[in-house]
Amino acid sequence: MDLPPLSFNASLEEQWDEEEEPEEIKTVLKVVPPAYHQYFNVFPKVKGEKLPPHCAHDHHIELEGLLPPVGVIY
Repeated sequence: MDLPPLSFNASLEEQWDEEEEPEEIKTVLKVVPPAYHQYFNVFPKVKGEKLPPHCAHDHHIELEGLLPPVGVIY
């Protein structure tokens, strides 16, 4: 059985907002050695603190019971 290849219409980078504070960027770049400045945009703080927007590929996970069982926590 041949399955069609998966493709996505937009990357996460395109979906997330670019809301970094310019002053914060300048402060971080002062501390980070110049050899690593090229990697600065790989893990921006603002993008790491929020989830990507909902899309057609989201799915619902059914959980049995909404609360944990009552008992002693060790």
